[in-house]
Amino acid sequence: MTLSQRIKLIRKTLDLSQTIFAAEIGITQTSLSQIESGKNGISYDVYKAIIHRFKVDPFWLMEGTGEMFRKPETQRSGSVLPLVVTVGDDGEENIVVVDRKAAAGYLRGAEDPTYFEKLPAFRLPGYYGRTFRAFEVMGDSMQPGIRPGDYIVGGYEESLAHIRSNDIYVAVLNDGSIVAKRIVPLPDNQYEFRSDNTEFAPYKVTAADIAQIWHAEGRITKQFDSPEDNRFENLEQRLARLEKQITR
Repeated sequence: MTLSQRIKLIRKTLDLSQTIFAAEIGITQTSLSQIESGKNGISYDVYKAIIHRFKVDPFWLMEGTGEMFRKPETQRSGSVLPLVVTVGDDGEENIVVVDRKAAAGYLRGAEDPTYFEKLPAFRLPGYYGRTFRAFEVMGDSMQPGIRPGDYIVGGYEESLAHIRSNDIYVAVLNDGSIVAKRIVPLPDNQYEFRSDNTEFAPYKVTAADIAQIWHAEGRITKQFDSPEDNRFENLEQRLARLEKQITR
């Protein structure tokens, strides 16, 4: 079953018309019709609206796994998520690897020590004294510096108050998504998530949406750029920014 088919199934299960369902998630009936037919994808805002408005399980919506609707005990209302770690024989914490497969169940397993024990773990020189985790990057929103398939080694932040404006973080959100973005604190407990790739528009997230935050401390990559690649990518970024300025 595709994502568009799952969205249609949610609406049918709730016995709602396209007009009412669309209004509930902040889009038009025409837009919903195009989504359900598979002609258009969904934005992050639509994804979040479906999950929060109808208590849909985010993993079912994106992956088709588990139950369609969240059980009451799994519905989170705050941003406090217990931190489970693994340690080696010497008592030092491991760096747990969260690849794209593990990311799909990360939020559900975040309070379960056995979940993390099954994930790969390693050590890196210099990464001691706090909790680190390596998250695989999915998507190209942080290019050219960070590419799909890279791993960001993030240091755990105990409080959102520790966020340094415009630094790169990996944010685990209460809707189940894990994103790498530059984060800028805003008034009223809001945060702007920015991409390095100018093709992606910034968006706002509230403090209550954030379950965990990890400050980017390093990057692991298998890709090595030639000087020519860097020059062309930088030129493309500058042209994209110039085009946006002209069209404003």
